[in-house]
Amino acid sequence: MPETVTAMERQPDALFNFTTGDVLPRGAFRFRLGFLQTNPSIQTAGTGNQIYQSGAAFSPMEGLQFGVDYINHVDPPPRPIATDTPGRSAQVVGGGAHVKYRFYDEGPLTMSAQIAGEFLKFSSTIFGKFSQDYEFVGSAHLPVSYDVAPGIRLHLTPGVSIFPGSRGGSTFYGTVASVGAGVTWQVVERLLVYGTVTQPLTGANTIRSDGSYGRKPVITGGARFLFAPNSSVEVFATNGMGTTPTTSVLTYFPNGDMVMIGAMLNLTFGRGSPEKPIYDRAPGTTLTSYQTALQSNGFTLQTPRTRDRGTVELHGEIGTDGARAAHVSVSPDHFLELGASYEEVANDGSAAINALPGTTGRWSGTFKLQFMDQVDGFPVSLGYTFQAGRDRQKNGVLYMSLPMMREFGPNFAMTVEPKAAFFGSQEIYAVGLGASYSVTPDIRVIGEYTVRDGGRDIWAIGAKTRVQGMPLDVGLHATNAIGAYGINAMTGQSDPKFGLSISVHNKLFR
Repeated sequence: MPETVTAMERQPDALFNFTTGDVLPRGAFRFRLGFLQTNPSIQTAGTGNQIYQSGAAFSPMEGLQFGVDYINHVDPPPRPIATDTPGRSAQVVGGGAHVKYRFYDEGPLTMSAQIAGEFLKFSSTIFGKFSQDYEFVGSAHLPVSYDVAPGIRLHLTPGVSIFPGSRGGSTFYGTVASVGAGVTWQVVERLLVYGTVTQPLTGANTIRSDGSYGRKPVITGGARFLFAPNSSVEVFATNGMGTTPTTSVLTYFPNGDMVMIGAMLNLTFGRGSPEKPIYDRAPGTTLTSYQTALQSNGFTLQTPRTRDRGTVELHGEIGTDGARAAHVSVSPDHFLELGASYEEVANDGSAAINALPGTTGRWSGTFKLQFMDQVDGFPVSLGYTFQAGRDRQKNGVLYMSLPMMREFGPNFAMTVEPKAAFFGSQEIYAVGLGASYSVTPDIRVIGEYTVRDGGRDIWAIGAKTRVQGMPLDVGLHATNAIGAYGINAMTGQSDPKFGLSISVHNKLFR
């Protein structure tokens, strides 16, 4: 392949729960972070059940790859097992390391060997006992991949995962030999779709509703979209729960018949994954000062435009009625922002705060993508924001929005943002409309109005200014929203809240 192809633009060395015969190019690093989610309206409290996962891999030499993986599931089973759902969470937590070596690479055929060792905690009566001990488990796989047509690759992955045969006097998964098959199709340079099936042959990989153990295939289908040459988002549906090499053979309990929806962020970097320009951007294109200002969010609405690659932002707000918030974000690649925030909402005594799933301060993690930019010739700029958070009482909320922005001339832009929040059986929907006008090169005024179902509409008005010669923005605003982030910005109170915001942003790398 030409040197201008990044590691992310190649056929994958691994999917969410399936390893292939390929490895990363020499000198390439890969990082991934993701989750799986059940339907939030199932009987378990909060936002349904989640499985969080992360991992990293590095290739120090041609054909050799080292990696680490992590899995975290701390939720009650979504349906009763053995008559009664355990009163405490069924915990599957831990991680480990793996080594992968490609020992054959000729023409369309590649073959590799992978071994993994992991320390995992299985704590629940469905696993035989509640325990905080971590147990050593391991796996070995011999993946084979073969090109059958341009962009289409078939994969065959025999393997074995070794778990204890019993725990607490009860049956456990045991030694699970399996064979997996899959296909990946690189439809275009930026889009790959795939499907995989892994069939257990020995041992067990499924916990049934009656508490017994059995075997069932793990079926996964998904797609990977590159929003930047070294970054992609992967979405998939599966009945599996394992995110590490050893647990990849396991289905979600009970019965392995519940479909979970997952999403995963993939980043590659290093000598083995060269930097390339932004997709669709003409050489030499730069943003004007106003277009750069539109990388900053409004007061209750998000902008679809992300900060430049390598930018770190620190944002703080303080307002009347006890409101205060802090947010930090980083843009590790083009069209991508990752952030974390903490917020305590305003409370004017109108009981607006009681509409939230919890009334204490809320921590949140934010994932933001930009799919299109008007600067590159598209009719609008389009982004996607996903936020997952919980308050100090551990009440969880999922929030997502699809901000769209159209610039009309060099000083005026309008934003439309459909958004939704979910917690327990509650679903809240809203649509926001915003306008931004630059009255001077450094000052812009902002007006926003959000219509929501089953609650007060939200309004906000204010101005932001860029301090001359400094990477500093200062904003003053008034709004009836009790907060600035996620569901808090969708919840209104009777009295106006007045606030001051300060943002510091600068590039740490390019």
